[in-house]
This record gives sequence, C-alpha cells and structure tokens, in this order.
Amino acid sequence: MATHSFRLLAPVLTLVTLVTLCGCLGRSQPARFYLLAPITGIPSEGTAAGLEKDLRIGVGPIFLPEYVDRSQIVTRVSPHEMGLAEFHQWSEPLPESVPRILEENLSAVLSTQYVYRYPWLGSTPLDYQVEMNITRFDAELGGDAILAARWTLTSGENKQVLLVKRSTITRPTGGTGYEDLVAAESGALEQLSREIAAAIKSFVQGK
Repeated sequence: MATHSFRLLAPVLTLVTLVTLCGCLGRSQPARFYLLAPITGIPSEGTAAGLEKDLRIGVGPIFLPEYVDRSQIVTRVSPHEMGLAEFHQWSEPLPESVPRILEENLSAVLSTQYVYRYPWLGSTPLDYQVEMNITRFDAELGGDAILAARWTLTSGENKQVLLVKRSTITRPTGGTGYEDLVAAESGALEQLSREIAAAIKSFVQGK
C-alpha cells in the first residue's frame, strides 16, 4: 500500500522539484547596463583664441569592428580569446554611442555647437570632417582599455585630405569591475577627441 502511495506521489514530488528549480533559476543575477560618458568640466577659457567657436565639424562615418557590435560588453581574456558579459551590457549600441561621444567631446573641447554626426544633410556647410576606422576597442578586467583607430581629417569645403593618423590609446581601468572598464573606455575616447581637436586647432591657427 505504501509503495502504491509513493508511486502516486512521485509525479507530484517531481513537479514540485521542477517548480522549485525554476524559481531558483528565475532569481538569477539581474543584468546591469552601462553607457559611455562624454567629457565634462571643460573650462570656458579652453579655447582662448576663440578661433574655433564658430567651426562646423562633421564627425563620421565611423566604423567599428564587428566583434564589439553586440549588446554584451566584450572583454579581452587573452590575445586570442574574448569574453562576453551576459549580465553586463551596453544600454546603447556602440556604433551609435561612439560617434555620439566623439561629437559631444569635440563640441566641448573646441567650444563650438556646430558639430554634426554622420549622416548630415548634404547642404550642411562644414569646415572640417573627421572620418574614422576603429580597429580595436576593448578592455581587460583589471587591466587596460585599448582604443586603436585610423582617422582622416579633411577640409569640409573641397574634401582635401589634411591629415591621416593612426592613434593607439591605452588607459588603465584602475579596478576590476565593469564600471571601471567602461570609465577607462570613455577616457580613451576623450584622449582621442583631444588629439583630433588639437589637429583641427593647428590648421585653424595656420600652424
């Protein structure tokens, strides 16, 4: 009789176990979302000559490697291995975020509100245009963030190539968390923006 009762209860116990397991799985680690940050706190005297304040600058097109074009934050585990953080993701796709940050950074550093992100209207007058191919943009947790890019500066009026440069920027994360990693990548974009701004200033000032 006891054996018969156990056989009747066995499916019920199995169902209860499965429901319990599903409940445990349902309480897994929640995803966290991150966003690159632009430069803040630029002093008003940053462009003392005032030559750049009315510049019209086009940013783009900008190309990123496909391996970072995903919602998960990509980390470098070894020279040949990448990691995908399922619970640490971008709140904005990098192909949209990176051009936006560069646009905001250049506007801040050069003190001009006339910075346009590609694509812009064909009738938009430009003084300079920055095109870029980013070949690496990743970081190692507890290590360094690395940004490698080849960028071209052209005159907006006649599309004359003024400068072609390769920039490789390394920024320490300063910590082992994903927030530290994202902050270091934002810092790398800030440094690149300052390089581009310095190049534009040199041409504006005729150096």
